[in-house]
Amino acid sequence: MNTSSYIVSDLQSERLVLPFYFLSDTHISTKSDADQETRMKDMLVLLEQIRESKGTLFILGDFFDFWFDKTNYVPHTLKPVVDALRSLRDANIEIHYLGGNHDYWIEGYLTKELGIHFYPDALQFNWNGMRIYCQHGDQVVYNNPQYPLIRQILRSPLAITLLKCLPIRWTYDLGERLSHYNQNIPEIPRVSELQIGKMHDFLKERLDEGYDIALSGHVHAPHSETQDGKTLAVLGDWIHHRSYGLIDETGFKLIEIK
Repeated sequence: MNTSSYIVSDLQSERLVLPFYFLSDTHISTKSDADQETRMKDMLVLLEQIRESKGTLFILGDFFDFWFDKTNYVPHTLKPVVDALRSLRDANIEIHYLGGNHDYWIEGYLTKELGIHFYPDALQFNWNGMRIYCQHGDQVVYNNPQYPLIRQILRSPLAITLLKCLPIRWTYDLGERLSHYNQNIPEIPRVSELQIGKMHDFLKERLDEGYDIALSGHVHAPHSETQDGKTLAVLGDWIHHRSYGLIDETGFKLIEIK
């Protein structure tokens, strides 16, 4: 893929402190059921761990199953996790949030009121002599060949303005109806091996470009490998795996708690 087709942003930071936590595809939802409640409970435990660590949080997209900012509206079912993010910010912990395909539209309450740093596509930064690359990954792997155009339209100022004309509860209902991660189906569809391989190859290209660590979300399949001192990893998800990435004094590790 031609990386000039999307934005690679430099890190905005006033306080970059280890350990670094990397989350993707948690898909915290407004839906109320046993699975969602367990997922939320486990996430709150991890966010408290991050607060106690005094480190830094990187969210690589789709933290929420759907988020759309309008007049600082926070769905009541999402309030516990939003309050936990506020608690991190109150503890002077920086949060760096990359737009996903479910929660690109976060600029507003989360960025202005909580002070979360937002990046539309990918992110790069240097740490202790290492070049680190992060992305969500929906610009790399997708099923619909028209998705790049759809993605561009949905992220356009005009589309956002039109969505803001709808009652906010309608917007949330529409957004989560289009998601298959929180519907009452026996088994959530998993990403194909072909798509996982495509993501792997894309991250390998980033290492070949000179990055030391290349991280992505989106394909929901946790995987990490290190070769010649360089690491690529897909973070997995919070649905099947309860997985996340961690960089501490010993280097990068992919942690799976389910």
